[in-house]
Amino acid sequence: MINPPFLTLKRRAEELHSSGCRELPHNPESGALLLFYAAECSLKAAYMYKNNLRDTGEARGPYCAARSFIHNLVAITKSLNIPTASLPRTPEVFLVRNGQRNEISDLHQAWRYGEKIKETAKIVEWLLKLIEWCKRNT
Repeated sequence: MINPPFLTLKRRAEELHSSGCRELPHNPESGALLLFYAAECSLKAAYMYKNNLRDTGEARGPYCAARSFIHNLVAITKSLNIPTASLPRTPEVFLVRNGQRNEISDLHQAWRYGEKIKETAKIVEWLLKLIEWCKRNT
């Protein structure tokens, strides 16, 4: 199992953020996918920082391992007690193809497999706000 330490995760979050922002104008779904992963790395790094955990596999006392959140950005956000005033409301996720509602944690799959998502711009805005909050708090 791969359990990167805090600094490795933080560095990767920065790289994915930069790459995602560069890609957005040319291919919004690919850029959004990179930003999803940047937000995931950023949130896990913030969780590790807040709870003084060395790597994504470490759990101590009441704090579970960062990797246990898998791709659930909403759960990590809640565990960090990010004030609701700091972020836009969690966006809803609907597939363009059939209007099916999905969870935020399914976004990476949708974009990875080429699905179009309604209101991608709002979701990207939310992801960028998550990343910015993490940068300010780690």
